[in-house]
Amino acid sequence: MFNQRLHDSLDASIALGYRPSRFIEMIASTDAVSLAKKLVRSGEIQDGMKQVKALGHPELTMEAIMLEATFVSLFTEDELAAARWRLSQL
Repeated sequence: MFNQRLHDSLDASIALGYRPSRFIEMIASTDAVSLAKKLVRSGEIQDGMKQVKALGHPELTMEAIMLEATFVSLFTEDELAAARWRLSQL
């Protein structure tokens, strides 16, 4: 379900005019939950997050999706805290 939700957000981002090519490549080559765990721990705010926020749709970010009630059980509290922090930096 998390994988599908991320793909849906990618489709929405593309429809808004932003194509996150690198993220599309990454998600095609690994498990979506593992990828989210890796990226959220990086501490670096990816350009894609900034682009989606600039379009006025922070709910399409991987971090916002991680925090959706349906998916919080997939992540540790530290990972969720990192997602919250990253969103607060936008």
